[in-house]
Amino acid sequence: MRSELGCLIISFVFVGEVYSQVVLSEIMFDAAGNEAHDEFVEIFNTSEIEAVDLSGWQISDGAGFDTITEADEGLVLQPGQFGIILDASYFGNSTSYADLLPSSCLILTIDNLTFGNAGLSNSTPETVSLINSEGLIVSEYTYSLDNEAGFSDEKIDLAGADSPDNWANSRVLLGTPGRRNSVSPLNYDLAILSKDLLFFPQNVRAGDTAAIIGLIKNFGLQPAQNFSAILYEDQNENSTPEINEQIGHIDFLNALASSDSERFEFSYENIAAGRHSFLVELLFSEDEDTTNNLAQKELLIGYSERALVVNEIMYSPLTDQSEWVEVFNLSSETVNLNRWRLTDSNTATTNVIDTNILVPPDGYFVLAKDSSLLKHFKPPVGTFTFLKSLPAFNDNFDSVILYDLIGNQIDRVNYTSDWGGDNGFSLEKINPQLTSNDSLNWSSSVVFEGGTPGERNSIFSDVLVSDATITISPNPFSPDGDSHEDFAVITFKLPLTTAAVNVKIYDLRGRLIRFLVNNEPSGSEKTIVWDGKDHNKQMARMGIYVVYLQALNAQAGQVKSAKQTVVLANRL
Repeated sequence: MRSELGCLIISFVFVGEVYSQVVLSEIMFDAAGNEAHDEFVEIFNTSEIEAVDLSGWQISDGAGFDTITEADEGLVLQPGQFGIILDASYFGNSTSYADLLPSSCLILTIDNLTFGNAGLSNSTPETVSLINSEGLIVSEYTYSLDNEAGFSDEKIDLAGADSPDNWANSRVLLGTPGRRNSVSPLNYDLAILSKDLLFFPQNVRAGDTAAIIGLIKNFGLQPAQNFSAILYEDQNENSTPEINEQIGHIDFLNALASSDSERFEFSYENIAAGRHSFLVELLFSEDEDTTNNLAQKELLIGYSERALVVNEIMYSPLTDQSEWVEVFNLSSETVNLNRWRLTDSNTATTNVIDTNILVPPDGYFVLAKDSSLLKHFKPPVGTFTFLKSLPAFNDNFDSVILYDLIGNQIDRVNYTSDWGGDNGFSLEKINPQLTSNDSLNWSSSVVFEGGTPGERNSIFSDVLVSDATITISPNPFSPDGDSHEDFAVITFKLPLTTAAVNVKIYDLRGRLIRFLVNNEPSGSEKTIVWDGKDHNKQMARMGIYVVYLQALNAQAGQVKSAKQTVVLANRL
């Protein structure tokens, strides 16, 4: 009796050893492609000498059972061979793994369209079991749910236990169907992972020094030494290290033990505002897997306040016009508006600029609601774009707020209709260098078109003169039709930012002969032309005339005047 029991025990162990040589090795439960077709389960024959016939074998997700069937390659799994079990619906419906499956892999399928009960769950961990022809579970694993779509669970040591600590998320998209798992250790395998890259301090400002910190990990079975870490700034954003982008280099000469890690730190001084993409490349001549030797991380650096300012606002357009806002670059660096945001007083509105827009120093750029901007204005090429998400600004009062790529408020204007700008005329800033939220620095555009999008404002003033002045050139002038000095160019400058202007021409007896400009809007400087004719469009006589200027700023309660003589002559 004792000997028979012993025989039974020996027989049971023998069967277990034979059939447990086939193990689960990879599970794709959250496919990157079509969930109905692209799930797979991979198995592996750990034996070096013995093949296994999989006839009658099953696979289960705990809720349903599927019989493993052949896919025109038979059911015998050779020693050291991977087998990939695909959904039956994969064939004819998907080619996701066509370029990944090696010829050495045994392709299998199941007798149902999907695994288990309606496929493998992405929301609840399920236990996948491999069952031999005698109904014994020879391998099973409960997969995790911390994977991104398209990244499988892979077994680390294929001959090891099915415990969770012997499984990990695949390091590559679509997994490794039919070939060595990406998490299985090699003799020499150093890695640098993007998730391990950190910046210090966390909130780096323009001009600061940033530390770029990371870890080099030894996933290999052997110690590694004589390796290097190279830092690049990916200026062309092609995610590829290039020699002209290299900004740092560290050599590591000491041995790094298996499963150990080495910390590194690069210093980047006087970092500029904007978006920076950094690459860290690991160089190790003995590395057997270089797919994990490049890490990438983006660093966003905020801009200083008023690097860009709101310079012109069309908040009350005509019915066939669109609203628009012009910004001006006060900084000494080109500013990329990608990820910037423009809002009205409702600061919760989402209108992020999602394209690269480069505004050079002293450059203008216009953000318009739609292309009707071009029906009335001709902004220079490259100085405008259309944003459907541009806020609708109120006609009576509102705010225009500009945020940079990390959410810093860079400029804000809280305007009212009393400031100017109405019925198709924009609200212009007198000087972009001056404060944005001062009503005295704003007024209505004075050009016929109603605005100056993409160009210097019509009321721009740098330094106001102390009093009104008039200059005339040429003087004398000879309007005889010979195309030489036929017109007198009259330029006046005012100690006012905006004004309504009258310009009159008198003879020496004090008689008005021409009302050249009648109550026209003007900025602090304007140029007009006299053709030598009187109000009857007759050529005035030769002689000396007086140009009289009168300018009124009603809001400021100021009146300025000036006069200058001009000689009308005939050529000798």
